[in-house]
Amino acid sequence: MTSDKRVKEIISQITAFSKATYTKSEFLPELLKLQKELIDLTFNAEHAENGDLRLWDVERHLRKMNDERDHVADDELARFIQGSKVVCNNISAEFSGKAGEQKVFRALENLDCQNGVLHNIELEFEGRRTEIDAIVFTNRAIFIIEIKNSKKDIFIDEDGEFYRTGHSMHYDCNIAEKMDEREALLRKALDKVGLNYLKIFKIVTFTNPRIDVENKYHYIKVCGSNYLPTFIEKFTSNQRYTYEDICTIIAAVNEVKCPDEYQMNIDMNDYKNNFAMLMAKLEAAEKADNETDTIDQSQKEPEKVIDNKDKFQKIKQTGCNYGKGMVAAAVGVTLINVALLVGSKLLRK
Repeated sequence: MTSDKRVKEIISQITAFSKATYTKSEFLPELLKLQKELIDLTFNAEHAENGDLRLWDVERHLRKMNDERDHVADDELARFIQGSKVVCNNISAEFSGKAGEQKVFRALENLDCQNGVLHNIELEFEGRRTEIDAIVFTNRAIFIIEIKNSKKDIFIDEDGEFYRTGHSMHYDCNIAEKMDEREALLRKALDKVGLNYLKIFKIVTFTNPRIDVENKYHYIKVCGSNYLPTFIEKFTSNQRYTYEDICTIIAAVNEVKCPDEYQMNIDMNDYKNNFAMLMAKLEAAEKADNETDTIDQSQKEPEKVIDNKDKFQKIKQTGCNYGKGMVAAAVGVTLINVALLVGSKLLRK
């Protein structure tokens, strides 16, 4: 089988991400499906079925195979590892993000005031696109909610720069610019139905109650997710919106929101192709090694086998020759002794 044919065969066995687009709700299940299929193709079914293997086990195993084959697929391995890091980060982020989002969404279900809530809304105008984790519409204002599920303390400076702190400080993004962009696109959506006068407030909520958050940017409010319902309910305003107004506002946003298409940060077709090329090259190298071993074995000279009967004849022949020599030596010694004895008698006389 040619290399190209083998690559196509491997790709045909990977059914994850076979559609052109996916929704946000479909993204994590499809990532997990992709991970399982790569595990099954890399390991045999007995190991793959135990459920303990992950994508980094695939990476480690293929790295070892490449080392054993004199690094025959270094380039293919590097491309696969780079893509795998993105896929693993996506899986981790989806698990973490979903856990945090669900916690906030459940908290918002406990609002006592008249309200409407939209989750994971994507808006796009004139090439500008943004995703809003949640929008809460109440009878007094609209709230844009950004959900953060951080394990580290947070610091937001006077310019809206967002940092994760601990032993060191790590820059994340300019949260002020992100929230301003979301407000601007939301107002464009509301302008279409003549609702450009509505009050919009921006809140960043944190799902981890054990972290400290310091915010020096006054145009964004921050609070823990457990306090979020209370924070929204206590908000005061001179404006009042009826339930019909809230329904009109929600309908306006739903009308202009983007199709529920998830923007992936990796080309899955390229990633699957990189995996298939790596597997095909390693398999070809393994096959070549096996063929070389077979040839080496066949070229060895067969060991000579001496028949036991031949061994016995040689031993018997050797033994006979040795016996004749001993007899001749004994006769010679006797004659010498006799000659010496006769010579000594003659000398005495």
